Amino acid sequence: MTSKSSFLVNLKENSKRRLWVWVISALVFMLVFPVMTAIVISQINNSAPYLSTAYTGEALERFLHGKLIAAMREQLGFFSARIIAVLGIAVISAVQGFSYLYSRKKMDFYMGMPVKRKKRFLVIWLNGILIYVLPALIGILIEILIAAGNGAMDRSVLGCAAFAFLADFWLYLGVYHLALLAVMMTGNVIITGFGIVVFFLYEYVVRWTLNGYKSFFFRYFNYYNVRTEPVLSPVSLFSNITSAFMGEKVTDFKSLAMLILFSVITGAIVYVCYVRRPAEAAGRAMAFDMTKPAIKVLLAVPASLLAGLVIAEMVGYDPMSSSDGMGYMIFVILAVVVIGSALIQVIYEFDLKGALHKKREIIISGMIAALVFVIFQFDLLGFDAYVPEPEQVESIAFIPQNYEQNTAYFDEEGNYLSEEEFADRYMYLHNVEEVCELARHSIEGYDQIGFDFQRSYDEEKEGRWSESTVLYRLKNGRTVCRRLLVNVDDEQTIGLLDRIIGSREFKEGYMTGVSAQLQNLIGEDEHYKIKANYGNTVYRKEMSRTEAAEFLEIYREEVSKANFTNIRENMPEGALHIQISEEIPGSVGDYEKLTRSWYVNINIYSFYEECLDYLRTRGYYMDYQLNPEDVAYIQIMNRNNEIYQKLTQEASDMPAGAEAAAVIDRDYESDLDTRVYAEYTGKEEIEQIAACCYPEEMIGYYDWDKGLEAENDYWIYVYFNTDSPLTKSYGISASYRFLKGQVPAFVAEDTRYQE
Repeated sequence: MTSKSSFLVNLKENSKRRLWVWVISALVFMLVFPVMTAIVISQINNSAPYLSTAYTGEALERFLHGKLIAAMREQLGFFSARIIAVLGIAVISAVQGFSYLYSRKKMDFYMGMPVKRKKRFLVIWLNGILIYVLPALIGILIEILIAAGNGAMDRSVLGCAAFAFLADFWLYLGVYHLALLAVMMTGNVIITGFGIVVFFLYEYVVRWTLNGYKSFFFRYFNYYNVRTEPVLSPVSLFSNITSAFMGEKVTDFKSLAMLILFSVITGAIVYVCYVRRPAEAAGRAMAFDMTKPAIKVLLAVPASLLAGLVIAEMVGYDPMSSSDGMGYMIFVILAVVVIGSALIQVIYEFDLKGALHKKREIIISGMIAALVFVIFQFDLLGFDAYVPEPEQVESIAFIPQNYEQNTAYFDEEGNYLSEEEFADRYMYLHNVEEVCELARHSIEGYDQIGFDFQRSYDEEKEGRWSESTVLYRLKNGRTVCRRLLVNVDDEQTIGLLDRIIGSREFKEGYMTGVSAQLQNLIGEDEHYKIKANYGNTVYRKEMSRTEAAEFLEIYREEVSKANFTNIRENMPEGALHIQISEEIPGSVGDYEKLTRSWYVNINIYSFYEECLDYLRTRGYYMDYQLNPEDVAYIQIMNRNNEIYQKLTQEASDMPAGAEAAAVIDRDYESDLDTRVYAEYTGKEEIEQIAACCYPEEMIGYYDWDKGLEAENDYWIYVYFNTDSPLTKSYGISASYRFLKGQVPAFVAEDTRYQE
């Protein structure tokens, strides 16, 4: 009883010395947040009169209740302001609680008291936790009562509040212990502040710097699947927990377990440091001499590498094309090593003369920084040219960048995915030999031409290169991601791409129209609203939901006929456009429910015979891209770009003198206009133009396969008849383009620039 009483007395006495921290915590959690909750509820209830035009009676009550429940799940759950408060109180409590360690007088006072050192630690440590837990617990109970009293409480809100409080506690404990570790390792509050910042940001900065070097020096580095957030960070682990809980509605037990483990381990390290901390450390920069060299090296090396990367970007150093500027980068790296190490030593000793001490540590830091630079400069680890052996690979995802379609990617629940995320989840190519062969062949070819943006590029000789991403899933459990550029004009590459892109595995993992996800969303589930049409972006005919589903079934079978070559060599006959939308529960925008939508675009080619037969029998097929009967007149603009470049080049090559000066004075290039316009109203001319032009959106300017391309010089502006049905559904005009080599001779002649 005496021991317990003594402990409680010590706890109470310590609380008196920390009264201002208690007051701040109580004000934030027991007053500010309950008031904010009450304000949110009041705002939602006060919006009822404005919603009466859209909702009435029971519908209005249900809508308001849904809004209140959604708002309380956010307010009592992972509320951003609450998280900031948790972080702030954790740091303040840690530093203030053990601040006596910074003063030798206070150390002498506490050491003279009849209290064991371990017991004193336990009292202060526990008090630092209670400063957060008690106000936060009372505050959340007050908020729950406020919500319940206003009909804004149900089981989901209560569960969200309970789980958030649990996660917040472990976040607090992790941050609290990390801040305590900075206190234990330093001797004054200023250095402690620097230490806390370093602990929180160090891993992030190191990862950012190394990824920056990979991106800077390696041609085939890809940021997809690259972890940038820290692993050993309570904030990062907490972010994983909140993302999973709020986004996927699941508990990330792995991150929660790691956060608990992190908090426990750092707490144990803090206790060991406290027990072994020398009394004379008060007032010094660092409490433990043995940590000084390691900390100096760990700070100087990434700082120097980061500075070198910044300077390299500033001076335009491009290791892919030349070594110009490399000297500046090396000089800055070494300079920052020397200056940074000297500055840290000055802080250690609180003496400017310390800058000249510990030269060995400067040399070690410089050697490590130089080694890292050399590893990246010469790719000593073989990162950039890495292609695994086929027998090492379980499966592969090959992802061309923006190939074939302009469409959304999503999972079974309708959550948005990027191209890479979709393929990573659903594409499993097992023809690994062909993909690995494509990678090796492409890397070898791309390395040989050695792109230099300062010289002219001979596309006909050196090929046309398109970017893609490759994910190698290795049998050892690792996934390796690389950027890959392939020459789509190379015969060997074309053969490999035909087999890769022609495979069913590729289509199921890349083309949304083949995916089971689209089939699920477009099914009979009335939760998702479907709008479908077939056409060419200008002409469109609405399809029913049933017809769209039937057409997709046929398409999924027909797509087996597609490969790289026949897609490249054919223009789409048209496209199936599908809009899938759903109402967002509890949302309100302009006093109506908000929706989220996905847009799917599926190109239909001439070799999809059964698809075209279905379209013909249902009356959706159009044997034209532009119906002359709808056209009032056509205006065509020819930029005459070759002539423009020729004339501007001649102007820049003129010798110095009065004539050249006159050209420069009138800003020749900006005044020169080689554009020529022609307008056509005759039926025969309109028919000839309509027979060989396509809507602008159907001709990809930067198609991945570099297939059928538009004539870049010619722009076609089509103006429709005012009484045409198309004008009512689409508008008065549309932009069209010619395919390369298909410009009518009379158009080329009419729009030629006369020098």
